[in-house]
Amino acid sequence: MVSTSSPTRRRTCPRAFKQIVLNLVSNAIKFTEGGGKVTVSATVEGARFLLRVTDTGVGIAPDDLKRLGDPFFQAGKTYQRRHEGTGLGLSIVKSLVGLHSGEMSVHSNLGEGTIVTVALPLAFPKPATPQPSNNIATLPPLLRATAPDQPLQVKKSA
Repeated sequence: MVSTSSPTRRRTCPRAFKQIVLNLVSNAIKFTEGGGKVTVSATVEGARFLLRVTDTGVGIAPDDLKRLGDPFFQAGKTYQRRHEGTGLGLSIVKSLVGLHSGEMSVHSNLGEGTIVTVALPLAFPKPATPQPSNNIATLPPLLRATAPDQPLQVKKSA
């Protein structure tokens, strides 16, 4: 017997997952000096898939952690930055993770490095089937009143 509340498998979009990994790993490499270390690990924990990218790079200041993931935000003062970028990488990761009902956490210390963890659910419960109600009305679309002998006009712009 199959229960209607049993979880169903949901696949993460491969392109979205690839973009998440690419953005996180490239950031870790970009902000880790020569001789530093970047580690990528993945595991399943309960009903979640965990991706963790750890680096021994420059780290992120506590004040900057609050805004990390905002579009166009780049951590560090402008005059201290040695790396080019648009400030969209983590914003894209944050958005893609959210679209897949996941979570992203960032832990960092200046001069010690950063750990970014992405948790994506492996399964979701089936949504409840809405029960029909007697107080639902279907309204027909509203039609424009036009004179029967007038053709419709379309304005063209140059």
